[in-house]
Amino acid sequence: MNLGFKELASVCAAIGEGKQALLLRKAGLRESTSESGFQASSFHLLPTHYHEKKRSAPGDGFDVAVRVEVVRAGDLRDWSAIEKLAPLTAYDLQTLREHFESREEKLLHYALIRPFRLQPIWHLPFSPALSGCRSWFELPPVPAVTKESPVPAEKVLRATQAILP
Repeated sequence: MNLGFKELASVCAAIGEGKQALLLRKAGLRESTSESGFQASSFHLLPTHYHEKKRSAPGDGFDVAVRVEVVRAGDLRDWSAIEKLAPLTAYDLQTLREHFESREEKLLHYALIRPFRLQPIWHLPFSPALSGCRSWFELPPVPAVTKESPVPAEKVLRATQAILP
């Protein structure tokens, strides 16, 4: 199965440029904490502006430029670790704090990732199947002409890994 994960466009860009090797998320509105972690070992990032401040949501679909492989996944239950990780990400610290404290069980799920850039960028047109306030989506097969190359992110991956519990 080919999966897609909606993520902030700024985070997708940082990952695609090798500046970030970590994904963080809270449980979705319709998910329990236990079912909202990173369980897939590989997925494509669907960049969205929906939750970014001062941005509007694009209406023509998603330009998928990155696939990631999960190196390690787990839960962060200590706010001080999240504060240390924040400078290695494009996430807004205040938003991370709000997400961390949004449920009775204080935590953020994480995935330490290894990114791969797609060439050419894969455009997925808007469809009802890709809409809604969900994180995970089943995607069609990647076009046969699409090639992948590793994003040089080892330095940031090691720095991130050193902080994770």
